[in-house]
Amino acid sequence: MKVSVLISHLEKALAEREERFKNQDKAQDKYEKEVEKYNLAVLKLLKAGKGSVEEASRNTYYERTRGKGSKSMIAFSATVLLPIGSLPDEPESPDRYCEHTFRHEKQEIQQAIRVLKLTEDTFVSASTYASVAKYL
Repeated sequence: MKVSVLISHLEKALAEREERFKNQDKAQDKYEKEVEKYNLAVLKLLKAGKGSVEEASRNTYYERTRGKGSKSMIAFSATVLLPIGSLPDEPESPDRYCEHTFRHEKQEIQQAIRVLKLTEDTFVSASTYASVAKYL
C-alpha cells in the first residue's frame, strides 16, 4: 500500500473519531427522547387493554428518594406482559466513546500520520501497516 493512501485513510479515521466524540451527547439526548416515546407507547398499549400486569410491588426506594413531603402518593413497580407483535421497535442505545479512549486513539493516529509523512519510502512495510491497521 502506498504511504499517501495510508495517510489519507488515517486522516479519515481520525476525522470520524473526532466527529463521533463531538456528537455523542447529541446521540445520547436523541436516544433518551426515543426511550420516552417508547415508554409512552407501552403505556398506551397497557391502557388500551393489550397487555396485563403480572406482578406489582411497592417501590420504597423511590419513596425515600422523593422526600418526606409527598405522603399522598405511593409508588409501585410493575411487571407487564404485552404481545410481542404489538410493541414498537425498541430504541438502540448509542455506544459511549469515553474521553480517555478518544484521546489515546487520537494521539496514536496523529503520531502515525507524522511518522508516515516523514518517510521517504513510497510503500508501507507490512509491520508498519499492521501497527496502524486497527485504526482503519
